[in-house]
Amino acid sequence: MKIFFNWCDNFNDNSEWNNDEEIFSLKIVQREGSFATARVVIKTKKLEHKFARIGIEKNGKIKTIFRGKLISFPLSYDDSVMTIEILSEPSDYQEQLQDFIKKNREMYDAKNPKIIFDDLFFSEKDNPTIFLEGSSKIFYWNMSTGKLSLSDINRGEKIFEISKQDILKNSVQIKLAREPYGEIRLNLSASWTQKVYGYINLMPMIAQQFRFNRLNSFTNLAPYFRNSSQNGYSLIFNNVKAINPNGGGILNRFPEVSSPIKIKNNHYEKSVKFRRFYFDGKFVLGWEYHQKRTENVCLSIRDKNHSRRKDISIKLGAIQLSKNYPRWYAFANYQRADRIIYDGWIYECNVPHNSNENFDETKWQKIKRVPDALENDQLSSFFATDRGKSAIRYALRKAAALVNFSRRYVTINFSLDANKFPEISVNDSIKFLDLYPQPATAKVIQTKLILNEKNRLMNISVGYSPDNITDIFELVENYNLEINQDEDQIEISDIVKNISIENDPESQENLLTSQTFSSESAAINFLKKHPTKIHVDLHPISQKREIVRTINLKNVEI
Repeated sequence: MKIFFNWCDNFNDNSEWNNDEEIFSLKIVQREGSFATARVVIKTKKLEHKFARIGIEKNGKIKTIFRGKLISFPLSYDDSVMTIEILSEPSDYQEQLQDFIKKNREMYDAKNPKIIFDDLFFSEKDNPTIFLEGSSKIFYWNMSTGKLSLSDINRGEKIFEISKQDILKNSVQIKLAREPYGEIRLNLSASWTQKVYGYINLMPMIAQQFRFNRLNSFTNLAPYFRNSSQNGYSLIFNNVKAINPNGGGILNRFPEVSSPIKIKNNHYEKSVKFRRFYFDGKFVLGWEYHQKRTENVCLSIRDKNHSRRKDISIKLGAIQLSKNYPRWYAFANYQRADRIIYDGWIYECNVPHNSNENFDETKWQKIKRVPDALENDQLSSFFATDRGKSAIRYALRKAAALVNFSRRYVTINFSLDANKFPEISVNDSIKFLDLYPQPATAKVIQTKLILNEKNRLMNISVGYSPDNITDIFELVENYNLEINQDEDQIEISDIVKNISIENDPESQENLLTSQTFSSESAAINFLKKHPTKIHVDLHPISQKREIVRTINLKNVEI
């Protein structure tokens, strides 16, 4: 095996091989998740180039096995030779990382079930290589091409079969790492501030305070339903008006006048009856305020064969609510082409109208689903949405990756003849044919190619799992998420503290019939001094507490 060394003008230089330097010693180290490095001993000289590549001749052809840039002054030198270090860091590695982000965003946008990116877990400043925590892949930089490549945690793209006779004598070292994880306990939390809004028609509650369950009085009540607001509430609809409660039947079920009222003076004595007024309509209060919500999802990945445990706490980034369009309001005026959000959909008005209490879909055209994290900003559960379920699966993938990494708890170091196995990389696996009673396959973690006057070695470290490995990622992708919306509706008791009636019609009538008036106008003036008033005391809804919800999901059993 002949080694070639060329100085280059740039990282990707592929000019003709001319073997610029005689190599006295060479050591190339490649690890998962990092750039490969080469230490080369050459003749002492003035260094004029910044890049180099190294190749080996095989079957009459020269193949590049390493390329990189000079990263140091000579590490050591004397009058004849010096040691230089070269790093296989491509000039465009930042662009490759950004492209890696872009492609994974595209995978997410396409709802790819193999997604390894979710921007709720990361910010733009994060190193994109840590996205792989949620994947069955680990990255490495291909030291011959300079490209970012991905390799499976436990399985290699190529499998090299190795027997005992291939392994150099006395080179095998077996180390046991810590016991694999038997349980990963996952706590995933999300917090957001949402709008809480709604409306209530107080008329039915007020009517219940009156006899016959109907709003009535001997004085006019309509002026007391004013457009006022208090404690975070506002009046959004008011059409209180006088009605005839007996207009729809043969019998007068509701009294229309008072008992006789005595009128006596020097000229005459008589009895009069005052009209009893009945009222109906709607008196609608609306509210809107901001409320903080926090949700915690708890579950575990369990492997009964091991006892080691680890707790993972993940806090999601900012959850964006629906902001592009306003929500639909009851008792509002809508014109053609107005767009609103209702029940997770964007609608466009196609019939101008004043909305009622209930959404009338016939007056709207459904456009599309709301694309944001919370489709409806009144939803009480983020994790019950599609985006939330995706976040849970992503977190499970992170936990599964930890389990898989920990299962490579047997590390085997050994040496091979570099002339026979020069091409083994961290993207490969080694199948030991006779090292164990049964053939065993291990994933390459690190390679170290050593070439000098005495040795031509390929030192290899592999991670091996004696257990049968279940495909945890498949379990995660097929995980059945059963999460119900936590309704947490605002109850009427959260709104109305008390309703009281001052001078109800029965009290008015008792006051009028218990005395004698000098004239009918005197009785009317007396009644005006004792009008029926309605007092509605409301809870300050803007002070409603933060809501914290914990969701316990079933565990994933391996």
